[in-house]
Amino acid sequence: MEKLTAAELKDVFRLSEEAWSRIATGMIAPLDPARTEGMTMWSGHAFGRWLAAEHPDLAGEGPLLLRPAAPAGPRYLGGSFGVAEDDTAVHGEHFTGLWRTDEGVVAVVYPSYGATTAARALLDVREDTDTLVVVDHAYGLDGPELRAVDRVRPGFEYHPSWAELSAHLGTRVPWWPSCLRREEHLTAWVPGDDPLPVEVVTFPSWEPLYTLARQEPEGSPVRHACFTIGHRIRAGAAHGALEEMEFLRVHAEDAVASMVFPAVPETTDPGLAEVATDDVVGAGLAELCARTDDLAVECLEQVSGWSGAESLPYGGTFDVVRTDVTRAAAEWINRLRPVPPTALHRVWEEAYDTVGTFVDPATGSPVVAVKGKFLHRDTREITYIGRAPKRLPAGSVLKEVILDDPIWVRTGDGVLYPAPAMDAPGLSWGYHGSGPLTLAQCVGRLLDDGGAHAVTYDDAPEDEPGLGAYFRIKHKRGTRVQRRDLIRARVSS
Repeated sequence: MEKLTAAELKDVFRLSEEAWSRIATGMIAPLDPARTEGMTMWSGHAFGRWLAAEHPDLAGEGPLLLRPAAPAGPRYLGGSFGVAEDDTAVHGEHFTGLWRTDEGVVAVVYPSYGATTAARALLDVREDTDTLVVVDHAYGLDGPELRAVDRVRPGFEYHPSWAELSAHLGTRVPWWPSCLRREEHLTAWVPGDDPLPVEVVTFPSWEPLYTLARQEPEGSPVRHACFTIGHRIRAGAAHGALEEMEFLRVHAEDAVASMVFPAVPETTDPGLAEVATDDVVGAGLAELCARTDDLAVECLEQVSGWSGAESLPYGGTFDVVRTDVTRAAAEWINRLRPVPPTALHRVWEEAYDTVGTFVDPATGSPVVAVKGKFLHRDTREITYIGRAPKRLPAGSVLKEVILDDPIWVRTGDGVLYPAPAMDAPGLSWGYHGSGPLTLAQCVGRLLDDGGAHAVTYDDAPEDEPGLGAYFRIKHKRGTRVQRRDLIRARVSS
């Protein structure tokens, strides 16, 4: 619809040669040839709106929502919540509200966060619908984009404005921010309802965290940790919804004039009173990681999805393939102790064919052995998935760095550790890029303080030009760099 030739306009709007000749005088100008590779083409949407305004008697065969709307009151038929898992064109949860118009039944579809909904595919499912409109997550100049398809021409998608959709429905169109699309509220809503406070729906979800917190004794670290992180997820989503609605009021006034906001985020939060300090949260999460129950697993999945390694007691994940190891990696594998699976082990088990669960006695971090992790390798191959420490024990002295994947460090007491690291930024060597610079910053910290925290994106860059130049060199994998050589490289620039 954005670029149509004369022949395509005649087809889309069912215009005869006689009708085309009649409207030729005074027709809107074609698009700039620079945008159409020199061809004479028009914006189909602009043409449809011009046709409806100037020649309404000829606009009745075009896309339904671009035609002149017959005056009518709202006739809302109710709505339903659907879940699609198999069709990749319609994936996830979505709410569909049905409206009767003089031209037939119009379905307005609101995908939930993360859902994908192809208008054509959903029209095939909704046999009760003549026109289907998907309210997209993406924004255009007219607010959230609308994608429409008519049953009489199911392969043709177009983009009506909110004003055009509102005119055909006979009332302002409801719009909910993604996090306010809660099933019980959506299915109960009818035109004319006052806006209601709605508990936000989030991904990751705050709700399992609150469920577990309420089961724990008052004052316990686990209770505080779950309420604290759940509150942060929940409050962030509520704040985002309010900002999104305000953004539309300021920057999409024409669209908002045709919208109604049926919900506002519920801001009364019982978890707020139990928000704790980061130290308490860390202790609570450490306890949660050691549990074995299903709810603990679900909560850790939400925490991991929200903050990665930032909130967990361990750092970023790394892989070691049993058949492709350096001496340092083999040393690490051989010291692992088998243990029954904890909740944090089970977070990994959900995604892989796990053949063993372990703990690294030097760091206390969980390790899982999985089979067939990499599709391009032998399906029987064993990969160990571990977590790096966020920091080494207080008082540690860096003795050597071993260039591998992951990077290893050995301390003065002879203990080997994965280098302190988060999921990102990563540590690497042998090229000009962020990995060697992050490694330089990490090693510089460890030379000054063996118990220093891993580098995070929130840290201010620390200038280590000598170490940065050294780690940009393509050293052989497994190279061991002693403390004295690291100090020499550090001061060489």
